[in-house]
Formats: sequence, C-alpha cells, structure tokens
Amino acid sequence: MPHNYLILGLARSGMAALRWLVQRGHTVYISDGDSTKVDAAVAEGGIAWTDESDFKKLATLIQSPGIPLTHPLTMAAQAQGVLVIGDIDLFRHTHPTAKIVGITGTNGKSTITTLIGHILKECDIPVAIGGNVGVAAMSLPDLSDKGIYVLELSSYQLDLSQSPSLGVAAWTNITPDHLERHGTMENYVYAKSKIFASKAAPPLTAISIDDDYSKEVYERMNAAHPGYFTPISVMRPLITGVFIFEGMLVDATGNERLNLGEISNLERLKGIHNYQNIAIAYTVCKNLGLKATEILAAIKTFPGLAHRQEQVAIMNGVTFINDSKGTNAEATTHALSAYDSIYWIVGGVAKSEGITPLLPLLSRVKKAYLIGESSDQFAQTLADRVPWEACGTLPIAVEKAYADARSLRGSTILLSPACASFDQFKDFEHRGDVFKEIVRGIVKS
Repeated sequence: MPHNYLILGLARSGMAALRWLVQRGHTVYISDGDSTKVDAAVAEGGIAWTDESDFKKLATLIQSPGIPLTHPLTMAAQAQGVLVIGDIDLFRHTHPTAKIVGITGTNGKSTITTLIGHILKECDIPVAIGGNVGVAAMSLPDLSDKGIYVLELSSYQLDLSQSPSLGVAAWTNITPDHLERHGTMENYVYAKSKIFASKAAPPLTAISIDDDYSKEVYERMNAAHPGYFTPISVMRPLITGVFIFEGMLVDATGNERLNLGEISNLERLKGIHNYQNIAIAYTVCKNLGLKATEILAAIKTFPGLAHRQEQVAIMNGVTFINDSKGTNAEATTHALSAYDSIYWIVGGVAKSEGITPLLPLLSRVKKAYLIGESSDQFAQTLADRVPWEACGTLPIAVEKAYADARSLRGSTILLSPACASFDQFKDFEHRGDVFKEIVRGIVKS
C-alpha cells in the first residue's frame, strides 16, 4: 500500500531511498539545503517539500545520517508525531525476512565488512555488501532466500535507528570519535549500542573486549542476554570466546579449545588490528553456520581493502602504502605499528585528539610531511620529536617523501593522515585515489 514519505538530505543514502520508494509507487517529498540536489531529486520523481508546518500527510521522515537530529525539520516532524528513521530501518522494514549482518565500532568496520563479504562469496553464498561502505543499503540488489546482506553501520546511521533487528552482528572497538555529533562518549556508545535493538532476541554478536568501553558493553549485554555474545580478544587468552595467542587463532567457544592455525603470516592482513578483524570475521561467519575450515581457507585469499594499508607500488626499494582510511589517531596507530623506516604523510581536518596518541610510535618515523589545515597544530605536536616538513598539499608531500626515502632501501612512504579529508578532498577515497595516481606517475617516470 503506497505511503507518503519525506526524505531529509539527498546524499547517497537519501537518493537511494528516493529511487526505491518512487519505483514502488510511494509519494516522496524531499528536502535539502542544496538546490542542485533538490532539482536532481525532482527529476527522479521526488516532490519538493514546501509546507513545513503540515506533517499530517506523512507516514515517515527518512533522514540522511549526516544531518543532526537537532535539524529544525526533524524536530518539527517529531513534535507532530511523525516517525523519524534512517535508511537502515527503512531497509529492514522493506526487507522484513532478509538475513542481515551488521558491523559497527570505531575502527575496522570496513575491513571486517569486506572480509565477511569475501568469505561468504568464496563459500558460494549470495551476498550484497553496503551501508556505510560502498553502496547505500537501499541500492543493494534483491537476494534469494539463501542470500545475506552485510552492512557497515556508522554511529550516525544507528543514531537514527529504532530497531535494525539483525540476525548476526559485530562490534569492533570503541575509541573517542564523532564527539562533535554525539557530545559525550556515553552518547556515542549508546548510539553504537542500538545495533543490538531487536523486536525479538538480540543478534548473535562477536564483540571485542580489548578496550574498556567495549568490555563494559559486553558485560552488560551478556548479563542481560547470555549466550548471544562472543567475546573477542587479541590481548589475552579467554576462558570462553575467540582469541589470538602467539599469532594463532583460537576458538574456545565450545567444549574444547580449538587451535585453528597461524594467521600472523597473512600478508594482506598484517598487524594486531587485522588479527582482531580476522577473529571477528571468523566468529560472525561461524554464527552464520559456516565451517571453520572453509572460513579460514577464504580468509587466506582475501585481497585486502582499498585505502587501508593498501600497497600501491615498490620503487627503488621504497614501498608506497595508501592508508587514507586512517582518519583518526587510533586508525593510524595500526599503520604506524605495521612498518619500520616510515616517511609519514599526515594531516587534514584534525580530530579532537589530534596526533598526540601517536607520539609513542614516532621511533618508527624517519620524517613527517604535513598537509592540510592541521599542519600548524601537528608541527607543534611533533616539535623536536621527529623531523618534519610543512608541504601543504599531497603532491608536494609525496614528492618530498620520495626524494628522502630513496636514500634508505626498505623504507616505506605511508599516507595515513590521522585526519578527515574534507579540507582538500571529497572524502578519504578521493584522497587515497589521488595518492595512488601520484605514485603511478612516479613509477611511470
């Protein structure tokens, strides 16, 4: 039965929702501060929203995750009893019987989402991957009854969620992030915790317990719903759970402890953070009914994730690594920990913690090359701790880093900015693509 919807925000997820609803005969009103986006949406069948005082004709307001809940249109709609949701709840509502895996946390979401999707494909299970990574949920194709949707879920998306009602979930870790949206860590954790909301039982969840916030969430949820939450650790052995010990993946969820083999030799999944990704992806796929042997065989063929410690080229003994997805200090910690003799390209729109958490890793850095609006701030942080040079833009930084790194065979030029990208780029993918294009130019010259 057709309904009337209002879509607030016409970015990727908003346009995907508009197309899906219009194609099925629903009336869709639209609102966005960008008139160009409104015109494009009208061409797709949307109706520009002009009477903001009359919400009686609406069933639901679908809000893009990047728009805060304090938006005047949102607050006016809620005051008149209109349901406000995001695209993830719309996806669940319009796909009521779909098998959905949701992944959230501060860091590692995209790698785990992509890794789980890879494992399912390798095991001949129909799969569609999207959400906060890649394709908007409402643009994903219809799958057969045996198919599985794997969705990366940001805190912004979950902030808008009433009940995603997932079957299986993953929680990677929690460190301070997006506090400009959520205000406090408590609010941030609360938004993330909406991944567990369900009209029935909570999802079967793999949850890392190596940080204090995540450990508290695990203890609270496991006490309320015992048997639904599997703890994951890369820091210590667990009596019950899945963990990494001396480079080995160990499953201690059953009656006997299973040593599943060494994972420290996987070139595309280097570093302790990737050990966590492997353990979580393994547990999720086990919860989906796959066998350990087929999961591990698929993990070994994983090609890696674009913009996450992506090896771009090796030239004159210098390895170029694209870690543009390192958009905060915690994410960049993993990259700095994985390499030695680093010529580090860093900077952009700084997060609240800056790069102070990275100071203990500077012994691995030969020199830092500062780009973007954070340059002055980061220069003060680095001070006399490590040589640095203000480069302004990425092309200049790569040029100068390569000139320096060529003198030391086995060195690494690492783009891991520890910052958002919006001062000079559309997003972190754009930043990473520009880096790769610059490197390709060096290789060809």
